[in-house]
Amino acid sequence: MHTNQTRLLSALLLLFLAAASLGFRPSADSHQPVTISRQVSNHAVITYFKPLGDFNSLVIPIKRAGKLILLDAIIDSIPGNLILDTGSAGIVLNSIYFRGKTQSSNLVSGGVTGSLGAVSKLQINKLEFSGVYYHDIDVNLADLGHLEAARKVKILGFFGLGIFKEFEVVVDLANNQIELYRLNKYGDRIEKSATQDKFDLSVPVYNYNDVLFVEGKIASKRLTFCLDTGAESNVLHSYLSNKALETLTITRRSILRGASKQKVETYYGVMNDFKIDGFSVSGMETLVTNLNPMSEAFGLQIDGMLGCDFFERGVFCFNMQHQTMNIQFYKNGKP
Repeated sequence: MHTNQTRLLSALLLLFLAAASLGFRPSADSHQPVTISRQVSNHAVITYFKPLGDFNSLVIPIKRAGKLILLDAIIDSIPGNLILDTGSAGIVLNSIYFRGKTQSSNLVSGGVTGSLGAVSKLQINKLEFSGVYYHDIDVNLADLGHLEAARKVKILGFFGLGIFKEFEVVVDLANNQIELYRLNKYGDRIEKSATQDKFDLSVPVYNYNDVLFVEGKIASKRLTFCLDTGAESNVLHSYLSNKALETLTITRRSILRGASKQKVETYYGVMNDFKIDGFSVSGMETLVTNLNPMSEAFGLQIDGMLGCDFFERGVFCFNMQHQTMNIQFYKNGKP
């Protein structure tokens, strides 16, 4: 696979499941699981994002739609919400709000439930939120109307951690905030904080085209996981060994129906034997399905995706320059 192709496949990866976790806790306003296919293509749009703003540290409030993580943003004077999706590189915007600005449309999208059509490219003049802003950046466009319909909220698009590469990023879902700390040339915080050394784990991560991957273990077997806040549920590959899959408690099976109208059989369950750097994290809900299309899109073989159910277990700190993820777990599993 050519480097440019691999980079675009990573850059256009969108949310694999937007509402998987709702299937575990039905309520009056629950929706059926929504399949959101990640985008793939043959030409790359990877941009270096130069953040502007007069600060060394910044707190950005976040909101939740289901389990998705939303930030208030303004893009070329259009206000709305951006989804933090650490499973993608670059920025993908909702074509509904940026019609008439398309530069080209030679990209093809697809996902686990089949091909979805064209993805276009665009340069926007300004992106801003909570004191940090960017000028003249290249983005991709895709129709995200199904996301808005599922969550009943205005969604301008989604972005990955690459946009924050010059910062150390703290994701604190219990306090509904993201903290940014500007880094010096050595990759260390310019401005210290009282809590920066209070973490239980410091785990190496693998940065592949601004998407982060981490090693975990199930049934003592080393596995590769994508860190993906764009997935409301964890996801495990259905082709894992029987020994690994037997550690799950299966709760039900379902059929995913994607925008391409193809159907994919999936299973829902609970992870009872997951460890990261020797630390046990049990009771997380997961989806079990074929992740080969995701591996092809990422350009490397993955065994699972750690989604919002994982990130709700503590405070997470990402430093892409040091390639580390620090975790402070909540004492009772969740806040």
